[in-house]
Amino acid sequence: MVELKIEVSQDLRVLAYHELEALVELIGGSLELVSDLPNLVVNYDGNIDTLRSVLCRAALIKRVWVIDREKEHKLLELDRSRYRVLRRGREGGSVTIDLRIARLLINLARVREGSLFLDPFIGTGMIAHEALMVGARVVGIDINYKPLYSIHDTYIDLINSDFTLSPVRDETIDSIATDPPYNRLSIIDKDIEALYREFANEAYRVLRIGGYIAFSHPTYINALDWFMSLGFELVGGGLQYVHGGLSRLIYVFKKV
Repeated sequence: MVELKIEVSQDLRVLAYHELEALVELIGGSLELVSDLPNLVVNYDGNIDTLRSVLCRAALIKRVWVIDREKEHKLLELDRSRYRVLRRGREGGSVTIDLRIARLLINLARVREGSLFLDPFIGTGMIAHEALMVGARVVGIDINYKPLYSIHDTYIDLINSDFTLSPVRDETIDSIATDPPYNRLSIIDKDIEALYREFANEAYRVLRIGGYIAFSHPTYINALDWFMSLGFELVGGGLQYVHGGLSRLIYVFKKV
């Protein structure tokens, strides 16, 4: 057992702990939270070199120290400059997600190298590209064909379809991460709450038992009950401030 102090993004500290939990799970370790102010302090049980390797893919973790007899030894410092390049905005008529959140969703969904990953609302493909970067096989679906033209990576299998009518077979997907459309940003001609209910049903159908789904949505949409009533288990969540009066909830569910 090793005690660690972890500096994380303070605006998303709760989600940073869930990201740490997810990454530790990927390598078969375990951890116990000791303190979360101002930094995370945890007890970690597992291989420290393997932990250092997997933390290199983190979105919200900045620095890690090993605490040994009240002395601190730096284990890791991450270069986070790539996450300052792109923030949420518009690109080619579509909405782009904050790159930091895109990688966070991938980690929360426990995307593994060689696993089959799905983004059912792929848009311009930012989340999908983050899945590629960690070695997943990627499938992307979008009802709007226009943003699909901006995705030039031949390693992503693209489907121009309504996700609720997709050809994806039952229980074939290992993990799902996505940023579903909402209100005026969506071209889908249906009530936004109906869209999220159908999203929950279809995600449950295609995700394998034990698989994870991570997604963000506006706070005025109550998606929690819809997912849990289907048989999903809530394993994490937190609030993300976007801009102005808009905040979004990020949920992580496991199909059990």
